[in-house]
Amino acid sequence: MGKQSTQKRAIEGAEAVAPNLSRPLAYPITLTGGPRSHLVTLMDAAIMIRDMESSRQARPVWDRAAAMILLAAQSGEAADIAEATRQLHVALNHDNCLKN
Repeated sequence: MGKQSTQKRAIEGAEAVAPNLSRPLAYPITLTGGPRSHLVTLMDAAIMIRDMESSRQARPVWDRAAAMILLAAQSGEAADIAEATRQLHVALNHDNCLKN
């Protein structure tokens, strides 16, 4: 599924179902530091993205992560949650924020 179709699906789904950000990520993610150094739920990830600098937040890798988190929160499907977690992991790795 392409980037645009995934984001379109997230936007269209926003009208039908209220997002449930309390859903757990596919696996917990530990960061190198910061106030939210352990991400367990979609809400943890969403708050981390919300609180980052706008220049960093505007990067395509973070835009995709945010779209996938919203889609996963709306659908609740395991595949969407797994993809949101994977994309979050990719974005964090891109910014060198993952704890080894």
